[in-house]
Amino acid sequence: MDQRAQTVFSAYKFLSRVAKCRGGVVAVVIHRNMALPSRELVSAGPLRHSKMRLGFALGAAVALATLSSAHTVFTTLFIDDVNQGDGTCVRMPKDPNTCTDPVESLTSQDMACGRDGETAVKFSCPAPAGAKLTFEFREWANLEQPGAIDASHKGPCAVYLKPMGSMATDAAAGPGWFKIWDAGYDAAAGRWCTEQLIANNGLLSVALPAGVPTGYYLVRPELLALQEAENGDPQFYVGCAQLFIQGQQTAATALRVPAAMQATIPGDVAARDPSVTFNIYAKPLALPYTVPGPRPFAPQDAAARRRHLGGGSSRGGRRDAGAAQTEGAVPAGCLLKNANWCGAEVPAYTDEAGCWAASDDCYKQQAACYDAAPPTGSKGCDKWGTKCDAIQAACGDGRWVGPPGKGQKLGDVEAPVPGPIPPVAAQAQGG
Repeated sequence: MDQRAQTVFSAYKFLSRVAKCRGGVVAVVIHRNMALPSRELVSAGPLRHSKMRLGFALGAAVALATLSSAHTVFTTLFIDDVNQGDGTCVRMPKDPNTCTDPVESLTSQDMACGRDGETAVKFSCPAPAGAKLTFEFREWANLEQPGAIDASHKGPCAVYLKPMGSMATDAAAGPGWFKIWDAGYDAAAGRWCTEQLIANNGLLSVALPAGVPTGYYLVRPELLALQEAENGDPQFYVGCAQLFIQGQQTAATALRVPAAMQATIPGDVAARDPSVTFNIYAKPLALPYTVPGPRPFAPQDAAARRRHLGGGSSRGGRRDAGAAQTEGAVPAGCLLKNANWCGAEVPAYTDEAGCWAASDDCYKQQAACYDAAPPTGSKGCDKWGTKCDAIQAACGDGRWVGPPGKGQKLGDVEAPVPGPIPPVAAQAQGG
């Protein structure tokens, strides 16, 4: 199988997985006229049709996917209102069959970061302490249909942090978590946090505490749907994003979370806890409702700590300039990003052999993009293919010095933001 054929096969596999997530099947018949061109055929001229054939094959796969309902999944992180890209820095379920399903058991390791949440992704998004974080939840990971979570799924929300020495080797599940924010039932407004999430088009904004020290962290948004809680089936929807937080001190010396505010996940919630057996249909509701887990904790910044101890300046401390991000940054040479995949420029060439080698390299990268694409989609991979097509066309036309547009950024493909990014919700006060 040549590289272009491998790319189509990778795209087909991705679309098959996405279709399964919707309870359907993909049936794609590739006619012999869709066969991918050899070098000789490219030189003869049929190249101009290959892009159309690939697009037809992919379009057919999508069109034949049968749709079904879904729950919700955390897909996208915004930092200070800047979209980091669908799936970027986010540990998402890899199997679209279960991409929006709740965690199956309160004792499962999946309670930490969801299915496949122990596997690190390539990128960790940089964020200053005190930054605004916005989490997007979707019923359909790739936005094929709108919606955040079904209106029947009523319950609380929370956001947790966990410092990580190494994203690659440290476990997400286990001790080390602390909650920075939560919201349950707003009696004054008569609505649950998930209802507010729906009103905000699936967007939930919180602030990182200003006193969070420099370091790598997992940030974990959590939704709890209580529509079946009285029957022993609380539904947790959790996910994690990888962050590098630039604070005022290093986490090793500065982060001290009170024991009562620490959480071990799984383990901070038990099946008989009132928070997960609450009857949302009772009239009246048995208020107040207590959100699962410990109380929120906000680490104090250096200035607040000095004021608390009765001395020192009231001005904020300086950033910890000595601790820079050393892993997980998007490389400067990234020409296009799709989730946690980046396309790099192909080697320069000055002859026919080098041109075809560069074409193969480009399509190999595209195949890797499709293979790595999460349930949010592969539109960036499709766009990368236009670069590969241009190189292949140049090879077929005898233009053997390149690549064309060397080093030019292609521009990431960003999904439309579903609505105005909401302001920061009320945050926990010092600890």
